[in-house]
Amino acid sequence: MFTDIQGAWPTNERFILISCDETYFNKYFPRFYKTFTHHWQLPIHAHIIDPSEKSLSRLGKLGVSHTWCFTSDYDWKNAVKTFRISAKNDTHSDKEVKQWLYECYCQCQRFVVMGSNMTEKQSVIVADVDAYAQHTPSEQQAQMLFSNSAFTKYRNRLMATFCHFHPKQIKQVRQLSSMIVDQLNKCFVLGMDQKALAELFMDNRINLKLMEWIRHQDVKMLSDIEKHKMPLIYHEKGLRGKNRKVIVNWQNM
Repeated sequence: MFTDIQGAWPTNERFILISCDETYFNKYFPRFYKTFTHHWQLPIHAHIIDPSEKSLSRLGKLGVSHTWCFTSDYDWKNAVKTFRISAKNDTHSDKEVKQWLYECYCQCQRFVVMGSNMTEKQSVIVADVDAYAQHTPSEQQAQMLFSNSAFTKYRNRLMATFCHFHPKQIKQVRQLSSMIVDQLNKCFVLGMDQKALAELFMDNRINLKLMEWIRHQDVKMLSDIEKHKMPLIYHEKGLRGKNRKVIVNWQNM
């Protein structure tokens, strides 16, 4: 499930990578595609988890390179059982735990795909599909971003909402993929992607300044929304943000 990837990895030297399941793809990708195409003018590569034929067809018509994978044959029952052993006193239903593990897989899979395919000549921006671009970066900002691997740091965590992986750190990118796969094959660990990012990139990366690049606080009030509009990238953190209306959809692309 982790490395059984279909489709072709892009050959572009610089591009933006998103990875999501079918639900997030249908809800958020039109806005992501429209805003990043306008403000960043970089190719976008989409990795879709459990896609429909319709979604793959839409990407083809847009000319967006894409890969995909399926989880239907994975032994989720055993993964839930193994997770329960490590979690010990967890009382949630199997259905709830499986959903947690599926979301964990979706969050981690972009780094697995990237680490397995990125070449020594590629710079890859990784972004959450429910984020969107709202300003065009200056030449100075772009030069800084592409000069090294780059992340925002929030509450001592390296955030993967929008970040960059530099080819000079290809060894760490490969390790990122193998660390995640090795751990999840043993037992799912929620937040595994952030644990691996912190271990491999915390001490050698560019700090993308909060409020210049992105704001990570929750969206609670109108004042939060106004503050979110200031950085280059907008990301509605938390359930309040996730439930806000997405303006761009497939009908108004």
